[in-house]
Amino acid sequence: MVNSKKIRAAISIGDPNGVGIEIILKALSKEEVLAKIVPIVFGSYDLIKAQAIDLGQETARLNPISTINDLEDQKINILDVFRHCEYKFGVLDKSVSERGIISFEAAIDAVKKQLADVLVTAPINKNAAYSSKFKFSGQTDYLSSFFNVEALMLMVSEDLKMALTTDHIPLKEVHSVLNKDLIKRKLNLLNKTLQEDFEIPNPRIAVLAINPHAGDNGVIGDEDNNIIVPVIKELNEKNYYIEGPFPSDTFFSNDGYKQYDAVLAAYHDQGLIPFKTINFGKGVNFSAGLPIIRTSPDHGTAFDIAGKNIADPGSFINAIVIASNIYFSRNNLISK
Repeated sequence: MVNSKKIRAAISIGDPNGVGIEIILKALSKEEVLAKIVPIVFGSYDLIKAQAIDLGQETARLNPISTINDLEDQKINILDVFRHCEYKFGVLDKSVSERGIISFEAAIDAVKKQLADVLVTAPINKNAAYSSKFKFSGQTDYLSSFFNVEALMLMVSEDLKMALTTDHIPLKEVHSVLNKDLIKRKLNLLNKTLQEDFEIPNPRIAVLAINPHAGDNGVIGDEDNNIIVPVIKELNEKNYYIEGPFPSDTFFSNDGYKQYDAVLAAYHDQGLIPFKTINFGKGVNFSAGLPIIRTSPDHGTAFDIAGKNIADPGSFINAIVIASNIYFSRNNLISK
């Protein structure tokens, strides 16, 4: 029987040659995690059981199901969406990585059809996953295209929420992409998700500068004065609370960032380097702006440690917890 108060979490396995299945098994072995959710892992029962045995993980909770109607509470429910495949930990193999994409797409479909409440995705390898059938630089990019919306990559931890104006694009393209309209859209999305998904009534947002020293009044570029400053002024006139642009080389040198509910970075590494330095292994990637709730851990496939049974499930556990909390926030419910 399924507890009707629990949310149903659709979980994709990531790349089978990485640590995805390991962190899923470890996370779902925790009583406190299964107290929050009823998991539905989209993959292959035979594959997951084989990896559990290889990793010395418990198999008693593994529960193969034929349909989502067969869910059982306190079990790791596994819905077969492909046949068992051979795997080799730590090896980049496109034929194996395809199974991770099949799992990902099946999990999305379940949430879209409201057969599950949230989507939690294990990591894929972008190089291995890229193919004629999956021409995307990552799972967030796929979700934006699938739902035809502009998603906001938001990294979340207890002390810091880091949003990205641009994410998976080459650094050489950042300059040509950044403009007032894009920054305004991202700030609107960030403000909205802080209010609706994290229940922060009047969010305080900091914006990182595009150029070193915020351009030094035009000496090192005028983008900050010409692009960011006008957008901040315009939005603050609409009762937003936004400050910046702040030079990113000093912004995180003390605890000043804790004065803000979120930070907006101009490009991927500007935001992710400080975020992961402060929070690695605890942070969560949340795709804000989607019609569904999707979270994932803050790390990749970790091929270098795959199969060694040393992967830390902490970030994946946090991804489940945050997805659950956002679900209750969006539905104005209280988790009990």
